[in-house]
Amino acid sequence: MPSTPKPDRTRFRIPRIPALAAVAVLLAALTVVLTHHVLHDNGLTAIDPEISGWAVTHRTAALTVAARVVTTCGGTLTLTIIATLVCAGLVWRGHRGAAVLVAVTGIGATILTVVGKNLVGRSRPPEVDRLAVVNSLSYPSGHSLGSIAVIGIIAVALTPLLHRAATRIATVAIAAIFIVAVGLSRVYLGVHWPTDVLGGWLMGALWIIICVAVYGAAQNRRQRRARPVDIRPTRDRALRRRMT
Repeated sequence: MPSTPKPDRTRFRIPRIPALAAVAVLLAALTVVLTHHVLHDNGLTAIDPEISGWAVTHRTAALTVAARVVTTCGGTLTLTIIATLVCAGLVWRGHRGAAVLVAVTGIGATILTVVGKNLVGRSRPPEVDRLAVVNSLSYPSGHSLGSIAVIGIIAVALTPLLHRAATRIATVAIAAIFIVAVGLSRVYLGVHWPTDVLGGWLMGALWIIICVAVYGAAQNRRQRRARPVDIRPTRDRALRRRMT
């Protein structure tokens, strides 16, 4: 008796387009609302001084060292190195499409950060509270947007290649913890308002969904074109005509 074939986890899969579209619409709406509050300095931005002030008053030497390490790991240089290594590994293993997905998502996140900062033009928290030197604008947080986009898309691309459920769960959990830690470190170091971090997370998550949806649609189209055409029904009809 032939054995049941095991599901192929090496192929990148995406949720159905309607589900992705629903999540994308929700994220886009939240991003628009939050950005409106930031531009008009109302709504959710009221929590910024309180949360940032609390973080400043609860600093310790150990937490400061940890925050500096985490924020360095979530910086542009480190994320670029990580994304490059992952892309190289994916290409080496024959997953060129997934490598392109990771590269495009990372590059797009950088562009989104620059465009967003220049369009909104929000100032950083007071310089007296900062524990790091920064020269760019504040909203959205580039570290937050970049970390969720790069680490998030790497998790999305690598998870289907992992055969054990525990390993897949651990990968997603580690990615989520890293993303949250990077965002919190930016507030702790006094270089971003909490809503800067929240905006970066929302935009980064939305960008991931857009990239995954486009990639998945292109992959499905390519699979349909490569699918062999079954000529047996046509051949059977021709044989029946001859017999009659």
